[in-house]
Amino acid sequence: MRLNLIIVLLIFYSAVAFSQAEYVPSDNRVYGFLERMETLRIIPDYNSFEIPKTRSEVAEYLKRVMLSESILDQADKEFLDDLKIEFEYELFGTLDESEGLIGGENYDFLSQKQKYFYFYNNPEKINLFINLTGEGDLLKKNDIQNNKRPSAFLGIIGGEIRGTILDKFGLYIKGTDGNVFGDREASYLKSDLRYNYKLNENPSETFFDETEGYITADFKLIRFKYGRDRMNIGYGQDKIILGNQAPVFDYLGMNIKYKFFSYSFFHGQLLGRGSYAQDSVTGGVHVIDSKYMAYHRIGFDISKHLNLGAGEVVIYGERPLDLSYLNPFSFYKSVEHSNRDRDNAMLFFDVNNKSIAGLKFYASLLIDDITFGKLGTGWWGNQTIIDAGVNSELFYKFLPLGLKFQYTKIDPYVYTHRLIRNNYTSYGYNLSSFTEPNSELFLTEINYRFNSRFEVSLLFNYKIHGANPLSADGSVLQNVGGDINLGHRTFDSEHVTFLEGYKEYSRYYSLAMIFEPVNQYFITLNLNYINETLQTINSEMFDIIFSLSIKI
Repeated sequence: MRLNLIIVLLIFYSAVAFSQAEYVPSDNRVYGFLERMETLRIIPDYNSFEIPKTRSEVAEYLKRVMLSESILDQADKEFLDDLKIEFEYELFGTLDESEGLIGGENYDFLSQKQKYFYFYNNPEKINLFINLTGEGDLLKKNDIQNNKRPSAFLGIIGGEIRGTILDKFGLYIKGTDGNVFGDREASYLKSDLRYNYKLNENPSETFFDETEGYITADFKLIRFKYGRDRMNIGYGQDKIILGNQAPVFDYLGMNIKYKFFSYSFFHGQLLGRGSYAQDSVTGGVHVIDSKYMAYHRIGFDISKHLNLGAGEVVIYGERPLDLSYLNPFSFYKSVEHSNRDRDNAMLFFDVNNKSIAGLKFYASLLIDDITFGKLGTGWWGNQTIIDAGVNSELFYKFLPLGLKFQYTKIDPYVYTHRLIRNNYTSYGYNLSSFTEPNSELFLTEINYRFNSRFEVSLLFNYKIHGANPLSADGSVLQNVGGDINLGHRTFDSEHVTFLEGYKEYSRYYSLAMIFEPVNQYFITLNLNYINETLQTINSEMFDIIFSLSIKI
C-alpha cells in the first residue's frame, strides 16, 4: 500500500512540476534544510559542494522530502510547510499562496503567504516576480583593548526581478542602495562594505550600492549561466575554493547533470591589483590589473551514500582573456604548461559520505603545487590543503539539535604565487574563506531549532597561523609562506616547516539568532567575541550586529 502511494505521489509531482531557471541565492535558509535532509539520508543524492542551485533543482529535492514528511520533527515539518509556499509554483504549478501589492486583491503586509510587489504568470511562456527590499542594520564594535565603542546604522533599500521564459530561460537582477550613519569602521562589520568602491571612494562618502544579475538557459541535462552572483564552493562552514570574503564577480558557467554524473565549469573575471594614475588633465584614473579565474569539477555518485569529485582551478592575469581556459573540457595544468608556465593552476579532490544515517563525513584535498620526489623533505613547493569534517543529526529524533565539526590544515605558500598577479585573491581579498596560508583551523558549530521560524547557532573557531616575522618598520624578516600576498622569492629558504614563523592565535565565538515572525520579515542578531594574539598587536573585540530585513 505504501509503495503504491509513493508511486502515485511521484507521478503527481512530475505532472505538476513547473520549471524555473533562476537560482536560489546562496544565503537562503533552504540550503541548511537540504543539507540536514542529506545527513538524515532522506535525499542521499544531494551534494552541498557547489551552491547556488536552481529553483527547479531545489523543488525536486523538496518533493522527495515530502514523500518522507512523516519522519520529520515538528520544526522541520513546519519549515517544509513554509517552503511549500516559497516554492509553490515549482512544486505544484500554482500561485494560490502568493499575493501582489500591485494588481492583487486584499494584499496583507502581515500575511504568511508569499508576498510580491508585482507578479505575472503565463504558464509555459513567461512569468515575472518583482520584490522591493528594505534592511536596517545596527552595528556596534566594542574594542575592549583600547576602550573604544564605535557604532553605525545602515539603511538599505532595493529591489529584485526574476523570471523564466518558455520554461528554459531565466533572468535575475538585484540592486540596492544604502547609506552609513555613524562610524565607518563599525560599518565594516558588514564585510562586503570593506571593498565597496563607492563607500571607500573618499573619506567623507557614506553612500554605497551593490548589484547582482544573470541570465540562464536550462535544458535539464545541461545548464548555462552568464552574470554575477555569490557562489560558495567547498564543504563545511569554511570553504577552501570559494567563500564570502572576496567581491562578487562576473562569470560564464555551465553545468551538466545526468543520473550519477555531474560536470561543472565557470570562467570568471576577478579584480587584480589597484592603483591610481595621476593626470593633470583628467584628474587621474583608477587602474585595476586584469585577472581571471577558471574552474571545473567532475563528480560521481558512486552509491546512494558516497559522492566523489575532482577538479581544477587556475588563476591568471595581466593579459587579455585566454581562450584556452574558456574550454571546459581540458586539463588546466597541462594547458598552463603549454602556455609557458605563466599561471597558477591547482588540483583538488573531494569525498562526501552518508553511510551512517544522521552522520555526514566529508573531506577535500587541494594541491596547489607538489613534487612527489620531495615529499617529506620540508620543501617549500609542496603546497596542499587538507580539509575534513562531520555533520551530526544523531539527536534528531529527540532534539532539534545539529552539530558540525571541521578541521583544515593549510600548508605554507598555499594560495600564493611568485607572481603576485596569480595569487588566490580578488582585489587583495582571499577567494576562499581563509585569510592566510600556513594555518590550521578547528571549528565547532551547534545549531538548535526552537521552531521553524526561530533558530540559534553557536560557533567556535580556533585558528593558529604561522606569520612571517616582521621588523619594527613592518618589513619581512623571514618569509615562511604565511602571507597570501608574498610568494616564494629566489633568496627565500628552500625548506619550511608547518606553522614556522611567529605563531598567531585567533579565538572566535559567535552566537547567531534568526527569527522570522512573518513570512519574508527577518530579525537577526549576531554576537561575536574575537580574541587574537598577533605579532603586532593583541586584540579583544566584542561585536553586535542587529538586522531587520523585509521583502514585499
